Amino acid sequence: MTADVAQDPYGFSRFPVIGSAVRTVLIAVVILAGLAGLAGGYARAQETQEPLTAEAEMTAQSLFDRAVRAIEEKTVSLQALELLRGQLVKVRDTNAAIVRRDNLAVDLLSAQLGSLGPAPAEGAEEAADVAARRLELENALAQANAPIRQAGETLQRVEVLIRELDKQLRLRKLQDVVERYPSPLAISTWQDGLQEISQFRQRLWRDIQSELARPSVSKQLNRTVPIALGLAVFGFGFLMFVQFPISRGLMRYAERRRGGVRGLLLALASNSTFILLPAIGAVALVAILPILDIRPNAVRTVVSALPWFAVVMIVAHWLGHTIFAPEAQRWRMLDLSEAESLRGLRLCQALGVFLMLELLLEFLEIDQAFGPAAISVLSAPLIFLAAGLLWLLAGTLRKNQATAEPSEAGEDGEPDETAVAPKDSGFLLFLSLLMRGAAILAVGVVLAGYVQLARVASIPIIVTVAELGLGYLLYHLARQIFNAVTDRQDTEPVPISLAISLVCVLTLVFAPLIALTWGARPTDIVEVGRLLYNGVQFGDIRLSLDSVIILAVVFGLGVLVTRWLQNVLKTSVLPQTRMDAGARNAVLTGVSYVGLTLAVLIAVSTAGLNLSSLAVVAGALSVGIGFGLQTIVSNFVSGIILLIERPIKEGDWIEVSGQSGYVRKISVRSTRIETFDRHDVIIPNSDLIAGTVKNMTLSSKTGRLILPVGVAYGSDLEKVKSILLDAARGHSSITLYPMPSVLFTGLGDSSLDFELRCYLKDVGNILTTRSDLYFTVYNELGKAGIEIPFPQRDLHLRDIDRLVEAIEQRGGSEKPG
Repeated sequence: MTADVAQDPYGFSRFPVIGSAVRTVLIAVVILAGLAGLAGGYARAQETQEPLTAEAEMTAQSLFDRAVRAIEEKTVSLQALELLRGQLVKVRDTNAAIVRRDNLAVDLLSAQLGSLGPAPAEGAEEAADVAARRLELENALAQANAPIRQAGETLQRVEVLIRELDKQLRLRKLQDVVERYPSPLAISTWQDGLQEISQFRQRLWRDIQSELARPSVSKQLNRTVPIALGLAVFGFGFLMFVQFPISRGLMRYAERRRGGVRGLLLALASNSTFILLPAIGAVALVAILPILDIRPNAVRTVVSALPWFAVVMIVAHWLGHTIFAPEAQRWRMLDLSEAESLRGLRLCQALGVFLMLELLLEFLEIDQAFGPAAISVLSAPLIFLAAGLLWLLAGTLRKNQATAEPSEAGEDGEPDETAVAPKDSGFLLFLSLLMRGAAILAVGVVLAGYVQLARVASIPIIVTVAELGLGYLLYHLARQIFNAVTDRQDTEPVPISLAISLVCVLTLVFAPLIALTWGARPTDIVEVGRLLYNGVQFGDIRLSLDSVIILAVVFGLGVLVTRWLQNVLKTSVLPQTRMDAGARNAVLTGVSYVGLTLAVLIAVSTAGLNLSSLAVVAGALSVGIGFGLQTIVSNFVSGIILLIERPIKEGDWIEVSGQSGYVRKISVRSTRIETFDRHDVIIPNSDLIAGTVKNMTLSSKTGRLILPVGVAYGSDLEKVKSILLDAARGHSSITLYPMPSVLFTGLGDSSLDFELRCYLKDVGNILTTRSDLYFTVYNELGKAGIEIPFPQRDLHLRDIDRLVEAIEQRGGSEKPG
């Protein structure tokens, strides 16, 4: 442990708080520097593109030998393993650049060799001069490719060694996490721990006395002590009596000034006071020890880390006021009541105190101030505190609801039914369950003596909650800026494209930070960046981040151009033509399909993806289409046929598969029909092509109406015919040619049957026209005295005399005696 401390004086590789809190603050710079170094190293390697010299090869071989010994021995320190890995990464980048480079000489030799034609088949003869030239070019090409092959071999060796080093680093880190300390449940642990704490207190007091006895300190005490006392009074006084009234007053003023850019700027200014003002008091307090120049050896690392304590507390204080925002309901990001918001703020501040104390304890461990027993004794109360705070904060998050104020109650004192109902967020529910699970786990493992595991179970979840809160703050701030600039109300939803863009950007920023919080190493993040930069090989296709971005951008531009062209055709070009609505829709749909297909092809070609290797995939898909996708393909092809041949079009009245209605939309797979009951019926396109379809408006809207009418026997037939013809001629929806006609269709059981046959100008009006004709015919027949019969039946009763006699006998027997 001493060697590790000497090489890592701040203990970033061992302790979880420093590895998650402090390192998380600096990790953005680390990631950017690592990615910049990766890109710079790749660019420099691309510029040089020189094969490795013999001396470089010997150096690489020596490095490989040392890495193999370190992996096999498993006793090398973590810092030495990290150093070996960094050296291997440099060798890997150099050789990877050689493998990927564009070698002009190789391309020229390949082109010359290709100009000679294909090599002759085995046993076939070739002209002597051509064979000699082919052999010469093949030797030259092999010599030119030799450095690339050598670099490829070296690259494969390096990749294997790096993977093995990563495995050993993770294993060593896991061993540190599961290291067992004395259990705090044992009495002996408390006895040994309290004794170690007493010894540390005595050692610290001796160090302070020795520091005060130093001439450079004792001579300046008369001057430095008043300054230190003044700074202490100023710092505590500023934090307790000055900063809070100022921040609270600005917050209330910003709450009254609602809306607009000015209101948003005022809110940001008031929110920034929760960082700037506490920072002033913290700077005054942190400056006390440097002014006194007292640095005891027992807490030397703690003294140098005092600014980090202040940073942790200020960030916790600021996040609590920003997320929960007591007394500022408009800017509150969680839908909580005033009491719950204040409780959430206090929990955030308490978690900041816990992190500060945990950070202090781990820095004391770096200074080797305590032994295992003391660490176990001191860590147990802190873990209990963290578990309790996590449990309470989880309960607060689950109460994410809007609580009605007393003034919002009804007149009868009962709650108003229009008050906002409680909201339930699935993510907050999951987060609260995770926090409570981590609290239970931390308490259990710390009682068993696994102090580092308890820290891993509790501290990363606290830091993750803070990071998620910061991410949600940035998302909320971006929404507020957008609403202020566009003069939108806070209740209006932002465009879905903006919301998705914000989520993607925040995910890219915070995903590495959360991964580092939960134990990932910076080299893991760099490896992920390298994988995204270099891409993943799928056969002859390499998918990398730049190719995916180019693919998405070019395809997006193609979609925009297609939509713009459709809009131009729809609003400017097609209305000037004589095409009907169905033909216009077919043209627009065809333009959409062609545009999207071209966008895909151009995007794939621009991204440099080789589609020739997809022939095997296409063959496999053809088999799948033949079996499982034949219905979908049949509907797709039928949709194309419908758009080209246009046997039906939008607005047609059709009957198919027992359904009748108007065609509203023809898509690739199906056609939507609206029935006369205003119901939407989805018909597969294959039914429209393979089945029987009755289209009442295909060639024209003219259609025939047949109106059956029955009159009583003995009626004046010529009068009936005249009434029917006059009714048809007098209706505006009936055409004059072909002329209406009346047919005597038969002698019915109760009536003389006629049919009025006429043609409508628009068959869509058939129901209303039929109703109007019936009204007219009924009235005119009534005026003419012509009866409209109804079915009549004769009822014959047998043995009526016996039935009458039985009734009389029954009645006589019931008379009183």
